[in-house]
Amino acid sequence: MSSSSVDGKTISEIYAKRIQLTPEGTAYLAKKNGIYQPVLWRELHARILGIFHFYKKLNIVPGDRVAIISNTRPEWLIADLANLCSGVVTVPIYQSNTYEDVAYLLEHSESKLVFAEDEAMIKKLEAAFHLKKLSIPVVSFSNPVSSVNNVPPISFDDFSAPIQNKTIEDEFNKVVASIRPDNIASIVYTSGTTGQPKGVVLSHFNFLAELRAIIQNFTFTSEDTTLAFLPFAHILGRVESLLPLISGTTLAFAENINTLPQNLVEAKPTVIVSVPRIYEKIYSKIQSEVSTKPKYSQSVFNWAISTGRQVARLRSEQKPIPLPLDVKYKIADQLVFSKIREKFGGRIRLTVSGGAPLAANLCEFFHAAGISIVEGYGLTETTAAIAVNRPDDFSFGTVGKPFGNIEFRFAPDGEIQTRGDMVFREYYKNPQATSEVFTDDGWFCTGDIGEITQRGFLKITDRKKELIKTSGGKFIAPQKLENMLKGVRFISQAMVYGDREKYVVALITLNEPEVQKWLSQGGVIQEGMDELVKNSKVLELIDQELTAVNKNLAGYESIKKFRLLPRDFSVESGELTPSLKLKRKVCSERYKDYIQSMY
Repeated sequence: MSSSSVDGKTISEIYAKRIQLTPEGTAYLAKKNGIYQPVLWRELHARILGIFHFYKKLNIVPGDRVAIISNTRPEWLIADLANLCSGVVTVPIYQSNTYEDVAYLLEHSESKLVFAEDEAMIKKLEAAFHLKKLSIPVVSFSNPVSSVNNVPPISFDDFSAPIQNKTIEDEFNKVVASIRPDNIASIVYTSGTTGQPKGVVLSHFNFLAELRAIIQNFTFTSEDTTLAFLPFAHILGRVESLLPLISGTTLAFAENINTLPQNLVEAKPTVIVSVPRIYEKIYSKIQSEVSTKPKYSQSVFNWAISTGRQVARLRSEQKPIPLPLDVKYKIADQLVFSKIREKFGGRIRLTVSGGAPLAANLCEFFHAAGISIVEGYGLTETTAAIAVNRPDDFSFGTVGKPFGNIEFRFAPDGEIQTRGDMVFREYYKNPQATSEVFTDDGWFCTGDIGEITQRGFLKITDRKKELIKTSGGKFIAPQKLENMLKGVRFISQAMVYGDREKYVVALITLNEPEVQKWLSQGGVIQEGMDELVKNSKVLELIDQELTAVNKNLAGYESIKKFRLLPRDFSVESGELTPSLKLKRKVCSERYKDYIQSMY
Protein backbone atom coordinates (compact mmCIF):
# COMPACT_ATOMS: atom_id res chain seq x y z
CA MET A 1 0.00 0.00 0.00
CA SER A 2 1.07 3.57 -0.65
CA SER A 3 1.20 6.24 2.06
CA SER A 4 -2.19 7.52 0.89
CA SER A 5 -3.90 4.11 1.36
CA VAL A 6 -6.01 3.10 4.34
CA ASP A 7 -7.46 -0.24 5.43
CA GLY A 8 -10.10 -1.60 7.76
CA LYS A 9 -12.60 -4.39 8.31
CA THR A 10 -15.58 -2.66 6.66
CA ILE A 11 -16.13 -0.01 4.02
CA SER A 12 -17.56 2.25 6.73
CA GLU A 13 -14.40 1.90 8.84
CA ILE A 14 -12.22 2.72 5.85
CA TYR A 15 -14.41 5.73 5.12
CA ALA A 16 -13.97 7.00 8.70
CA LYS A 17 -10.19 6.59 8.42
CA ARG A 18 -10.17 8.41 5.07
CA ILE A 19 -11.99 11.39 6.62
CA GLN A 20 -9.43 11.48 9.46
CA LEU A 21 -6.39 11.06 7.19
CA THR A 22 -7.20 13.46 4.34
CA PRO A 23 -10.10 15.77 5.31
CA GLU A 24 -8.69 18.49 3.04
CA GLY A 25 -7.99 16.04 0.22
CA THR A 26 -10.09 15.90 -2.95
CA ALA A 27 -12.94 13.38 -2.70
CA TYR A 28 -14.00 13.89 -6.30
CA LEU A 29 -13.95 16.31 -9.23
CA ALA A 30 -17.15 17.47 -10.90
CA LYS A 31 -17.90 19.94 -13.69
CA LYS A 32 -19.22 23.27 -12.43
CA ASN A 33 -19.44 26.50 -14.41
CA GLY A 34 -17.68 24.77 -17.29
CA ILE A 35 -14.60 23.56 -15.39
CA TYR A 36 -13.69 20.64 -13.16
CA GLN A 37 -13.73 21.68 -9.53
CA PRO A 38 -12.76 19.68 -6.42
CA VAL A 39 -15.05 18.65 -3.58
CA LEU A 40 -13.12 17.94 -0.39
CA TRP A 41 -13.63 14.91 1.86
CA ARG A 42 -14.76 17.14 4.76
CA GLU A 43 -17.38 18.75 2.49
CA LEU A 44 -18.65 15.35 1.35
CA HIS A 45 -18.67 14.13 4.97
CA ALA A 46 -20.90 17.00 6.10
CA ARG A 47 -23.48 15.99 3.48
CA ILE A 48 -23.28 12.31 4.48
CA LEU A 49 -23.98 13.32 8.08
CA GLY A 50 -27.00 15.18 6.74
CA ILE A 51 -28.35 12.03 5.08
CA PHE A 52 -27.60 9.98 8.20
CA HIS A 53 -29.61 12.47 10.27
CA PHE A 54 -32.52 12.45 7.78
CA TYR A 55 -32.60 8.63 7.87
CA LYS A 56 -33.18 8.85 11.63
CA LYS A 57 -36.16 11.13 11.06
CA LEU A 58 -37.62 8.58 8.60
CA ASN A 59 -36.81 5.67 10.93
CA ILE A 60 -34.57 4.05 8.32
CA VAL A 61 -32.26 1.80 10.33
CA PRO A 62 -29.27 -0.51 9.68
CA GLY A 63 -30.29 -3.44 7.49
CA ASP A 64 -33.01 -1.50 5.64
CA ARG A 65 -32.75 -1.32 1.87
CA VAL A 66 -32.55 1.95 -0.08
CA ALA A 67 -32.58 2.06 -3.89
CA ILE A 68 -30.77 4.41 -6.28
CA ILE A 69 -31.94 4.87 -9.89
CA SER A 70 -29.71 7.32 -11.70
CA ASN A 71 -26.92 7.83 -14.20
CA THR A 72 -23.41 8.17 -12.81
CA ARG A 73 -23.09 11.47 -10.96
CA PRO A 74 -21.71 12.75 -7.61
CA GLU A 75 -25.07 12.40 -5.83
CA TRP A 76 -25.04 8.64 -6.54
CA LEU A 77 -21.71 8.32 -4.76
CA ILE A 78 -22.80 10.49 -1.81
CA ALA A 79 -26.01 8.50 -1.32
CA ASP A 80 -24.17 5.18 -1.55
CA LEU A 81 -21.47 6.19 0.95
CA ALA A 82 -24.16 7.46 3.32
CA ASN A 83 -25.89 4.07 3.06
CA LEU A 84 -22.69 2.09 3.61
CA CYS A 85 -21.81 4.13 6.69
CA SER A 86 -25.36 4.03 8.09
CA GLY A 87 -25.59 0.24 7.83
CA VAL A 88 -28.21 0.69 5.08
CA VAL A 89 -28.15 -1.67 2.09
CA THR A 90 -27.83 0.00 -1.33
CA VAL A 91 -29.99 -1.43 -4.13
CA PRO A 92 -28.69 -0.03 -7.46
CA ILE A 93 -31.18 0.17 -10.34
CA TYR A 94 -30.21 0.94 -13.93
CA GLN A 95 -31.85 4.09 -15.21
CA SER A 96 -32.57 2.17 -18.45
CA ASN A 97 -34.72 -0.44 -16.67
CA THR A 98 -38.40 -0.51 -17.61
CA TYR A 99 -40.93 0.65 -15.03
CA GLU A 100 -42.03 -3.01 -14.69
CA ASP A 101 -38.45 -3.98 -13.78
CA VAL A 102 -38.19 -1.04 -11.37
CA ALA A 103 -41.43 -2.08 -9.69
CA TYR A 104 -40.21 -5.66 -9.30
CA LEU A 105 -36.83 -4.62 -7.84
CA LEU A 106 -38.34 -2.16 -5.36
CA GLU A 107 -40.94 -4.68 -4.20
CA HIS A 108 -38.58 -7.66 -4.08
CA SER A 109 -35.90 -5.75 -2.14
CA GLU A 110 -38.51 -4.13 0.12
CA SER A 111 -36.75 -0.81 -0.31
CA LYS A 112 -37.71 1.85 2.26
CA LEU A 113 -36.70 4.84 0.10
CA VAL A 114 -35.50 5.52 -3.43
CA PHE A 115 -33.10 8.15 -4.79
CA ALA A 116 -34.06 9.18 -8.34
CA GLU A 117 -32.09 11.25 -10.80
CA ASP A 118 -34.49 13.47 -12.70
CA GLU A 119 -37.92 14.06 -14.22
CA ALA A 120 -37.72 10.95 -16.41
CA MET A 121 -36.91 8.74 -13.42
CA ILE A 122 -39.70 10.32 -11.36
CA LYS A 123 -42.19 9.46 -14.11
CA LYS A 124 -40.81 5.91 -14.24
CA LEU A 125 -41.24 5.60 -10.47
CA GLU A 126 -44.80 6.93 -10.71
CA ALA A 127 -45.66 4.11 -13.13
CA ALA A 128 -43.79 1.54 -11.01
CA PHE A 129 -45.48 2.64 -7.78
CA HIS A 130 -48.89 2.46 -9.45
CA LEU A 131 -48.19 -1.04 -10.83
CA LYS A 132 -47.27 -2.53 -7.44
CA LYS A 133 -49.23 -0.11 -5.23
CA LEU A 134 -45.98 1.04 -3.60
CA SER A 135 -45.67 3.98 -1.25
CA ILE A 136 -42.17 4.97 -0.11
CA PRO A 137 -40.32 8.32 0.07
CA VAL A 138 -38.60 9.55 -3.09
CA VAL A 139 -35.54 11.82 -3.07
CA SER A 140 -34.65 13.56 -6.34
CA PHE A 141 -31.16 14.61 -7.42
CA SER A 142 -32.61 17.36 -9.65
CA ASN A 143 -35.73 19.53 -9.43
CA PRO A 144 -38.55 17.66 -11.20
CA VAL A 145 -42.03 19.07 -11.62
CA SER A 146 -43.78 15.69 -11.39
CA SER A 147 -44.85 13.93 -8.20
CA VAL A 148 -45.12 10.27 -7.18
CA ASN A 149 -48.47 9.22 -5.67
CA ASN A 150 -49.29 12.95 -5.63
CA VAL A 151 -46.38 13.55 -3.25
CA PRO A 152 -43.57 15.85 -4.48
CA PRO A 153 -40.14 14.23 -4.14
CA ILE A 154 -37.75 15.47 -1.46
CA SER A 155 -34.92 17.60 -2.83
CA PHE A 156 -31.52 15.91 -2.48
CA ASP A 157 -30.03 19.27 -1.47
CA ASP A 158 -32.43 19.34 1.47
CA PHE A 159 -32.00 15.65 2.23
CA SER A 160 -28.21 15.98 2.33
CA ALA A 161 -28.02 19.44 3.87
CA PRO A 162 -24.50 19.68 5.42
CA ILE A 163 -24.29 19.05 9.15
CA GLN A 164 -21.47 19.84 11.58
CA ASN A 165 -22.76 18.69 14.93
CA LYS A 166 -20.78 16.72 17.53
CA THR A 167 -23.79 14.82 18.86
CA ILE A 168 -24.79 13.62 15.38
CA GLU A 169 -21.13 12.89 14.56
CA ASP A 170 -20.86 10.72 17.70
CA GLU A 171 -24.04 8.84 16.79
CA PHE A 172 -22.70 8.34 13.26
CA ASN A 173 -19.38 6.98 14.57
CA LYS A 174 -21.22 4.50 16.83
CA VAL A 175 -23.14 3.11 13.85
CA VAL A 176 -19.95 2.95 11.77
CA ALA A 177 -18.24 0.96 14.56
CA SER A 178 -21.21 -1.42 14.86
CA ILE A 179 -21.09 -2.56 11.22
CA ARG A 180 -19.54 -6.01 10.78
CA PRO A 181 -17.65 -7.42 7.76
CA ASP A 182 -20.42 -9.95 7.04
CA ASN A 183 -23.16 -7.27 7.04
CA ILE A 184 -24.80 -6.78 3.65
CA ALA A 185 -23.40 -3.75 1.82
CA SER A 186 -25.47 -4.04 -1.33
CA ILE A 187 -27.99 -6.17 -3.19
CA VAL A 188 -27.05 -5.88 -6.86
CA TYR A 189 -29.63 -7.27 -9.24
CA THR A 190 -28.12 -8.96 -12.28
CA SER A 191 -29.43 -7.51 -15.51
CA GLY A 192 -29.41 -11.00 -16.99
CA THR A 193 -29.45 -11.98 -20.66
CA THR A 194 -32.61 -14.01 -19.94
CA GLY A 195 -35.11 -14.43 -17.12
CA GLN A 196 -36.02 -12.52 -13.98
CA PRO A 197 -33.25 -10.47 -12.27
CA LYS A 198 -31.62 -12.11 -9.25
CA GLY A 199 -30.43 -10.07 -6.27
CA VAL A 200 -26.75 -10.73 -5.62
CA VAL A 201 -26.03 -10.28 -1.91
CA LEU A 202 -22.61 -8.64 -1.42
CA SER A 203 -21.11 -7.95 2.00
CA HIS A 204 -18.60 -5.38 3.20
CA PHE A 205 -16.14 -8.29 3.30
CA ASN A 206 -16.72 -9.06 -0.41
CA PHE A 207 -16.14 -5.46 -1.49
CA LEU A 208 -13.01 -5.09 0.63
CA ALA A 209 -11.55 -8.32 -0.72
CA GLU A 210 -11.92 -6.86 -4.22
CA LEU A 211 -10.54 -3.43 -3.31
CA ARG A 212 -7.54 -4.92 -1.48
CA ALA A 213 -6.73 -7.17 -4.43
CA ILE A 214 -6.76 -4.12 -6.70
CA ILE A 215 -4.30 -2.06 -4.65
CA GLN A 216 -2.08 -5.09 -4.03
CA ASN A 217 -1.75 -5.74 -7.78
CA PHE A 218 -1.74 -2.18 -9.11
CA THR A 219 0.12 0.88 -7.94
CA PHE A 220 -2.12 3.82 -7.07
CA THR A 221 -1.22 7.11 -5.41
CA SER A 222 -3.00 10.34 -4.51
CA GLU A 223 -1.70 11.71 -7.83
CA ASP A 224 -3.96 9.32 -9.78
CA THR A 225 -7.31 10.37 -11.22
CA THR A 226 -9.93 8.01 -12.63
CA LEU A 227 -12.68 9.26 -14.95
CA ALA A 228 -16.03 7.72 -13.98
CA PHE A 229 -18.60 7.14 -16.72
CA LEU A 230 -19.65 3.50 -16.25
CA PRO A 231 -23.04 3.06 -14.54
CA PHE A 232 -22.55 2.66 -10.79
CA ALA A 233 -25.37 0.10 -10.99
CA HIS A 234 -22.80 -2.06 -12.83
CA ILE A 235 -20.48 -3.84 -10.41
CA LEU A 236 -17.35 -2.68 -12.26
CA GLY A 237 -18.38 0.97 -12.03
CA ARG A 238 -19.38 0.49 -8.41
CA VAL A 239 -15.96 -0.86 -7.41
CA GLU A 240 -14.33 2.03 -9.28
CA SER A 241 -16.46 4.47 -7.26
CA LEU A 242 -15.21 2.98 -3.97
CA LEU A 243 -11.54 2.76 -4.95
CA PRO A 244 -10.65 6.31 -3.73
CA LEU A 245 -11.64 5.34 -0.16
CA ILE A 246 -8.90 2.76 0.14
CA SER A 247 -6.31 4.04 -2.35
CA GLY A 248 -6.43 7.83 -2.02
CA THR A 249 -7.02 8.34 -5.75
CA THR A 250 -9.37 11.04 -7.07
CA LEU A 251 -12.60 10.29 -8.93
CA ALA A 252 -13.56 12.68 -11.73
CA PHE A 253 -17.10 12.48 -13.09
CA ALA A 254 -17.71 12.55 -16.83
CA GLU A 255 -20.79 14.64 -17.65
CA ASN A 256 -22.25 11.86 -19.80
CA ILE A 257 -21.15 9.30 -22.34
CA ASN A 258 -21.48 11.79 -25.24
CA THR A 259 -19.10 14.30 -23.64
CA LEU A 260 -16.51 11.62 -22.86
CA PRO A 261 -13.95 12.74 -25.53
CA GLN A 262 -14.10 16.32 -24.20
CA ASN A 263 -14.04 15.23 -20.52
CA LEU A 264 -10.96 13.05 -21.11
CA VAL A 265 -9.05 16.09 -22.32
CA GLU A 266 -10.36 18.28 -19.47
CA ALA A 267 -9.96 15.88 -16.53
CA LYS A 268 -6.67 14.36 -17.81
CA PRO A 269 -7.18 11.01 -16.03
CA THR A 270 -4.32 8.62 -15.36
CA VAL A 271 -6.68 5.62 -15.12
CA ILE A 272 -9.81 4.62 -17.06
CA VAL A 273 -12.14 1.73 -16.22
CA SER A 274 -14.43 0.78 -19.07
CA VAL A 275 -16.33 -1.89 -20.96
CA PRO A 276 -15.12 -2.99 -24.43
CA ARG A 277 -17.80 -0.99 -26.29
CA ILE A 278 -16.07 2.30 -25.42
CA TYR A 279 -12.70 1.06 -26.71
CA GLU A 280 -14.40 -0.24 -29.86
CA LYS A 281 -15.88 3.21 -30.51
CA ILE A 282 -12.56 4.98 -29.90
CA TYR A 283 -10.79 2.52 -32.23
CA SER A 284 -13.44 3.05 -34.91
CA LYS A 285 -13.12 6.85 -34.61
CA ILE A 286 -9.32 6.67 -34.97
CA GLN A 287 -9.64 4.41 -38.03
CA SER A 288 -12.17 6.82 -39.52
CA GLU A 289 -9.92 9.85 -39.00
CA VAL A 290 -6.96 8.03 -40.57
CA SER A 291 -9.04 7.05 -43.63
CA THR A 292 -9.51 10.74 -44.50
CA LYS A 293 -5.77 11.52 -44.35
CA PRO A 294 -3.49 11.65 -47.42
CA LYS A 295 -2.00 8.33 -48.54
CA TYR A 296 1.41 9.26 -47.11
CA SER A 297 -0.06 9.93 -43.67
CA GLN A 298 -1.99 6.64 -43.80
CA SER A 299 1.24 4.81 -44.65
CA VAL A 300 3.04 6.42 -41.69
CA PHE A 301 0.15 5.47 -39.37
CA ASN A 302 0.09 1.85 -40.58
CA TRP A 303 3.90 1.60 -40.25
CA ALA A 304 3.72 2.96 -36.70
CA ILE A 305 0.96 0.52 -35.68
CA SER A 306 2.87 -2.39 -37.21
CA THR A 307 5.97 -1.33 -35.28
CA GLY A 308 3.97 -0.88 -32.08
CA ARG A 309 2.33 -4.29 -32.42
CA GLN A 310 5.77 -5.94 -32.65
CA VAL A 311 6.82 -4.18 -29.44
CA ALA A 312 3.53 -5.04 -27.71
CA ARG A 313 3.90 -8.74 -28.54
CA LEU A 314 7.46 -8.84 -27.24
CA ARG A 315 6.36 -7.13 -24.01
CA SER A 316 3.51 -9.60 -23.66
CA GLU A 317 5.98 -12.46 -24.03
CA GLN A 318 8.33 -10.66 -21.59
CA LYS A 319 11.13 -10.65 -24.17
CA PRO A 320 13.68 -7.85 -24.66
CA ILE A 321 13.08 -5.30 -27.42
CA PRO A 322 15.96 -5.21 -29.95
CA LEU A 323 17.64 -1.82 -30.24
CA PRO A 324 16.67 -1.19 -33.92
CA LEU A 325 13.02 -1.91 -33.11
CA ASP A 326 13.20 0.29 -29.99
CA VAL A 327 14.51 3.20 -32.10
CA LYS A 328 11.71 2.71 -34.65
CA TYR A 329 9.16 2.60 -31.83
CA LYS A 330 10.41 5.90 -30.37
CA ILE A 331 9.98 7.52 -33.80
CA ALA A 332 6.50 5.98 -34.16
CA ASP A 333 5.60 7.24 -30.71
CA GLN A 334 6.60 10.78 -31.58
CA LEU A 335 4.84 10.80 -34.95
CA VAL A 336 1.65 8.87 -34.14
CA PHE A 337 1.17 7.38 -30.65
CA SER A 338 1.63 10.58 -28.64
CA LYS A 339 -1.24 12.11 -30.64
CA ILE A 340 -3.50 9.12 -29.86
CA ARG A 341 -2.70 9.42 -26.15
CA GLU A 342 -3.61 13.12 -26.25
CA LYS A 343 -7.18 12.03 -27.03
CA PHE A 344 -7.16 10.38 -23.59
CA GLY A 345 -5.95 13.59 -21.92
CA GLY A 346 -2.21 12.97 -22.24
CA ARG A 347 -1.64 11.49 -18.74
CA ILE A 348 -3.17 8.05 -19.18
CA ARG A 349 -1.04 5.21 -17.79
CA LEU A 350 -3.56 2.43 -17.24
CA THR A 351 -6.88 1.44 -18.76
CA VAL A 352 -9.02 -1.45 -17.59
CA SER A 353 -11.52 -3.43 -19.64
CA GLY A 354 -14.16 -5.70 -18.16
CA GLY A 355 -17.83 -6.64 -18.30
CA ALA A 356 -17.58 -8.41 -21.67
CA PRO A 357 -14.86 -9.87 -23.92
CA LEU A 358 -12.44 -7.47 -25.60
CA ALA A 359 -11.14 -8.46 -29.04
CA ALA A 360 -7.43 -9.41 -28.78
CA ASN A 361 -6.45 -7.36 -31.85
CA LEU A 362 -8.09 -4.28 -30.32
CA CYS A 363 -6.20 -4.75 -27.06
CA GLU A 364 -2.99 -5.17 -29.02
CA PHE A 365 -3.69 -1.98 -31.00
CA PHE A 366 -3.91 0.15 -27.86
CA HIS A 367 -0.84 -1.49 -26.32
CA ALA A 368 0.96 -0.66 -29.57
CA ALA A 369 0.03 2.99 -29.04
CA GLY A 370 1.41 2.96 -25.50
CA ILE A 371 -2.01 2.72 -23.84
CA SER A 372 -1.91 -0.27 -21.53
CA ILE A 373 -5.33 -1.95 -21.51
CA VAL A 374 -5.49 -4.69 -18.88
CA GLU A 375 -8.43 -6.98 -19.49
CA GLY A 376 -10.05 -8.68 -16.53
CA TYR A 377 -12.84 -11.12 -15.82
CA GLY A 378 -15.52 -11.30 -13.20
CA LEU A 379 -19.24 -11.26 -12.51
CA THR A 380 -21.62 -9.41 -10.24
CA GLU A 381 -21.53 -12.57 -8.12
CA THR A 382 -17.75 -12.21 -7.69
CA THR A 383 -17.80 -8.47 -6.80
CA ALA A 384 -16.21 -7.70 -10.19
CA ALA A 385 -12.72 -8.98 -11.08
CA ILE A 386 -11.44 -12.41 -10.10
CA ALA A 387 -8.80 -12.58 -12.86
CA VAL A 388 -6.83 -9.67 -14.32
CA ASN A 389 -3.92 -9.03 -16.63
CA ARG A 390 -1.24 -6.82 -15.10
CA PRO A 391 0.69 -4.06 -16.91
CA ASP A 392 3.91 -6.08 -16.56
CA ASP A 393 2.34 -9.53 -16.88
CA PHE A 394 -0.25 -9.81 -19.63
CA SER A 395 -1.28 -12.04 -22.52
CA PHE A 396 -3.48 -10.90 -25.40
CA GLY A 397 -6.70 -12.85 -25.79
CA THR A 398 -6.80 -13.80 -22.10
CA VAL A 399 -8.34 -12.22 -18.99
CA GLY A 400 -5.25 -12.57 -16.83
CA LYS A 401 -4.28 -14.53 -13.75
CA PRO A 402 -6.23 -15.18 -10.53
CA PHE A 403 -6.83 -12.15 -8.33
CA GLY A 404 -6.61 -12.01 -4.53
CA ASN A 405 -7.12 -15.46 -2.98
CA ILE A 406 -9.31 -16.65 -5.87
CA GLU A 407 -9.00 -20.27 -7.04
CA PHE A 408 -10.22 -21.79 -10.31
CA ARG A 409 -11.12 -25.28 -11.38
CA PHE A 410 -12.96 -26.62 -14.43
CA ALA A 411 -16.00 -28.86 -14.72
CA PRO A 412 -15.87 -31.75 -17.26
CA ASP A 413 -17.64 -29.54 -19.83
CA GLY A 414 -15.06 -26.77 -19.37
CA GLU A 415 -17.18 -24.52 -17.15
CA ILE A 416 -15.12 -22.28 -14.87
CA GLN A 417 -15.77 -22.82 -11.17
CA THR A 418 -14.29 -20.52 -8.55
CA ARG A 419 -14.07 -19.81 -4.83
CA GLY A 420 -12.51 -17.06 -2.74
CA ASP A 421 -13.28 -13.96 -0.69
CA MET A 422 -14.91 -12.02 -3.54
CA VAL A 423 -17.56 -14.68 -4.21
CA PHE A 424 -21.05 -13.73 -3.06
CA ARG A 425 -23.05 -15.46 -0.36
CA GLU A 426 -26.49 -15.93 -1.89
CA TYR A 427 -29.23 -14.60 -4.13
CA TYR A 428 -31.63 -12.49 -2.07
CA LYS A 429 -34.75 -14.45 -1.08
CA ASN A 430 -33.97 -17.09 -3.71
CA PRO A 431 -32.45 -20.25 -2.14
CA GLN A 432 -33.23 -22.37 -5.20
CA ALA A 433 -31.26 -20.12 -7.56
CA THR A 434 -28.44 -20.04 -5.00
CA SER A 435 -28.24 -23.84 -4.78
CA GLU A 436 -28.20 -24.09 -8.59
CA VAL A 437 -24.96 -22.09 -8.93
CA PHE A 438 -22.97 -23.67 -6.10
CA THR A 439 -21.52 -27.18 -6.14
CA ASP A 440 -21.96 -29.47 -3.15
CA ASP A 441 -18.43 -28.62 -2.03
CA GLY A 442 -18.97 -24.85 -2.26
CA TRP A 443 -17.55 -23.79 -5.63
CA PHE A 444 -19.42 -21.12 -7.61
CA CYS A 445 -20.31 -22.12 -11.19
CA THR A 446 -19.73 -19.07 -13.40
CA GLY A 447 -21.58 -20.22 -16.51
CA ASP A 448 -18.50 -19.39 -18.61
CA ILE A 449 -16.36 -21.88 -20.51
CA GLY A 450 -12.61 -21.42 -20.27
CA GLU A 451 -9.12 -22.85 -19.90
CA ILE A 452 -5.77 -21.98 -18.36
CA THR A 453 -2.95 -21.34 -20.83
CA GLN A 454 0.57 -22.73 -20.47
CA ARG A 455 1.65 -19.39 -18.95
CA GLY A 456 -1.11 -19.55 -16.33
CA PHE A 457 -3.55 -17.06 -17.88
CA LEU A 458 -7.29 -17.65 -17.87
CA LYS A 459 -8.85 -17.71 -21.32
CA ILE A 460 -12.63 -17.42 -21.75
CA THR A 461 -13.94 -19.28 -24.78
CA ASP A 462 -17.66 -18.61 -24.38
CA ARG A 463 -20.80 -18.62 -22.27
CA LYS A 464 -21.85 -22.17 -21.36
CA LYS A 465 -25.38 -21.67 -22.67
CA GLU A 466 -24.33 -19.74 -25.76
CA LEU A 467 -22.05 -22.25 -27.50
CA ILE A 468 -23.27 -22.97 -31.02
CA LYS A 469 -23.34 -26.60 -32.08
CA THR A 470 -23.78 -26.96 -35.83
CA SER A 471 -25.68 -29.85 -37.39
CA GLY A 472 -22.24 -31.22 -38.28
CA GLY A 473 -21.46 -31.53 -34.56
CA LYS A 474 -18.90 -28.69 -34.42
CA PHE A 475 -18.90 -26.36 -31.39
CA ILE A 476 -18.43 -22.65 -32.15
CA ALA A 477 -17.96 -19.71 -29.76
CA PRO A 478 -20.14 -16.88 -31.16
CA GLN A 479 -18.50 -14.11 -29.10
CA LYS A 480 -15.18 -14.72 -30.84
CA LEU A 481 -16.78 -14.20 -34.26
CA GLU A 482 -18.84 -11.23 -33.08
CA ASN A 483 -15.76 -9.48 -31.72
CA MET A 484 -14.01 -9.95 -35.06
CA LEU A 485 -16.99 -8.44 -36.88
CA LYS A 486 -17.19 -5.50 -34.45
CA GLY A 487 -13.55 -4.77 -35.24
CA VAL A 488 -14.59 -3.83 -38.79
CA ARG A 489 -14.83 -0.08 -39.22
CA PHE A 490 -18.23 -0.18 -40.96
CA ILE A 491 -19.90 -2.54 -38.48
CA SER A 492 -21.43 -1.42 -35.20
CA GLN A 493 -22.73 -4.68 -33.73
CA ALA A 494 -23.27 -8.29 -34.75
CA MET A 495 -25.03 -11.44 -33.64
CA VAL A 496 -23.85 -14.81 -34.93
CA TYR A 497 -26.32 -17.70 -35.28
CA GLY A 498 -26.01 -21.34 -36.29
CA ASP A 499 -27.13 -23.67 -33.51
CA ARG A 500 -28.18 -27.04 -35.03
CA GLU A 501 -27.85 -25.52 -38.51
CA LYS A 502 -25.59 -26.49 -41.42
CA TYR A 503 -23.59 -23.27 -41.33
CA VAL A 504 -23.10 -20.00 -39.44
CA VAL A 505 -24.84 -16.72 -40.34
CA ALA A 506 -24.75 -13.19 -38.91
CA LEU A 507 -27.11 -10.32 -38.20
CA ILE A 508 -25.15 -7.10 -38.63
CA THR A 509 -25.87 -3.48 -37.71
CA LEU A 510 -24.05 -0.69 -39.53
CA ASN A 511 -21.81 2.03 -38.16
CA GLU A 512 -23.92 4.59 -40.01
CA PRO A 513 -21.53 7.62 -39.90
CA GLU A 514 -18.67 5.51 -41.30
CA VAL A 515 -20.79 3.95 -44.03
CA GLN A 516 -22.21 7.36 -45.01
CA LYS A 517 -18.70 8.81 -45.13
CA TRP A 518 -17.52 5.92 -47.33
CA LEU A 519 -20.47 6.37 -49.70
CA SER A 520 -19.96 10.14 -49.93
CA GLN A 521 -16.37 9.59 -51.09
CA GLY A 522 -17.88 7.88 -54.13
CA GLY A 523 -20.31 10.73 -54.65
CA VAL A 524 -23.31 8.83 -53.27
CA ILE A 525 -25.71 10.43 -50.80
CA GLN A 526 -27.97 7.92 -49.07
CA GLU A 527 -30.56 9.03 -46.54
CA GLY A 528 -31.95 6.83 -43.79
CA MET A 529 -30.96 3.42 -42.46
CA ASP A 530 -33.90 1.70 -44.11
CA GLU A 531 -32.47 2.56 -47.53
CA LEU A 532 -28.85 2.21 -46.45
CA VAL A 533 -29.19 -1.49 -45.59
CA LYS A 534 -30.59 -2.17 -49.10
CA ASN A 535 -27.90 -0.23 -50.95
CA SER A 536 -26.04 -2.58 -53.33
CA LYS A 537 -22.71 -0.82 -52.75
CA VAL A 538 -23.09 -1.18 -48.96
CA LEU A 539 -24.03 -4.86 -49.28
CA GLU A 540 -20.97 -5.42 -51.46
CA LEU A 541 -18.75 -3.54 -48.99
CA ILE A 542 -19.90 -5.65 -46.01
CA ASP A 543 -19.57 -8.82 -48.07
CA GLN A 544 -15.93 -7.92 -48.81
CA GLU A 545 -15.25 -7.23 -45.13
CA LEU A 546 -16.88 -10.54 -44.22
CA THR A 547 -14.65 -12.37 -46.69
CA ALA A 548 -11.60 -10.80 -44.99
CA VAL A 549 -12.83 -11.92 -41.54
CA ASN A 550 -13.52 -15.46 -42.78
CA LYS A 551 -9.89 -15.83 -43.89
CA ASN A 552 -8.96 -15.98 -40.20
CA LEU A 553 -11.57 -18.62 -39.36
CA ALA A 554 -11.79 -22.36 -39.76
CA GLY A 555 -14.10 -23.50 -42.53
CA TYR A 556 -16.80 -24.80 -40.19
CA GLU A 557 -16.96 -21.51 -38.23
CA SER A 558 -16.80 -19.12 -41.19
CA ILE A 559 -19.85 -16.91 -41.71
CA LYS A 560 -21.63 -17.97 -44.88
CA LYS A 561 -24.42 -15.37 -45.07
CA PHE A 562 -25.45 -12.11 -43.42
CA ARG A 563 -28.37 -9.72 -43.17
CA LEU A 564 -28.18 -6.02 -42.35
CA LEU A 565 -30.60 -4.74 -39.71
CA PRO A 566 -32.19 -1.28 -40.11
CA ARG A 567 -31.22 -0.16 -36.62
CA ASP A 568 -28.61 -0.83 -33.96
CA PHE A 569 -29.07 -3.12 -30.97
CA SER A 570 -29.77 -1.07 -27.84
CA VAL A 571 -30.58 -1.27 -24.15
CA GLU A 572 -33.82 0.63 -24.71
CA SER A 573 -35.06 -1.91 -27.27
CA GLY A 574 -34.33 -4.76 -24.88
CA GLU A 575 -31.66 -6.32 -27.13
CA LEU A 576 -28.74 -5.42 -24.86
CA THR A 577 -28.39 -5.67 -21.10
CA PRO A 578 -27.55 -2.41 -19.27
CA SER A 579 -23.93 -3.62 -19.23
CA LEU A 580 -24.15 -3.86 -23.07
CA LYS A 581 -24.16 -7.65 -23.37
CA LEU A 582 -26.19 -9.11 -26.21
CA LYS A 583 -29.52 -10.69 -25.25
CA ARG A 584 -29.14 -13.54 -27.70
CA LYS A 585 -32.52 -15.13 -27.01
CA VAL A 586 -34.38 -11.83 -27.49
CA CYS A 587 -32.57 -11.05 -30.75
CA SER A 588 -33.01 -14.57 -32.11
CA GLU A 589 -36.74 -14.36 -31.55
CA ARG A 590 -37.16 -10.77 -32.74
CA TYR A 591 -35.22 -11.30 -35.96
CA LYS A 592 -36.18 -14.92 -36.66
CA ASP A 593 -37.52 -14.00 -40.12
CA TYR A 594 -34.14 -12.50 -41.04
CA ILE A 595 -32.39 -15.61 -39.71
CA GLN A 596 -34.70 -18.10 -41.44
CA SER A 597 -34.24 -16.27 -44.76
CA MET A 598 -30.54 -17.26 -44.68
CA TYR A 599 -31.24 -21.00 -44.52
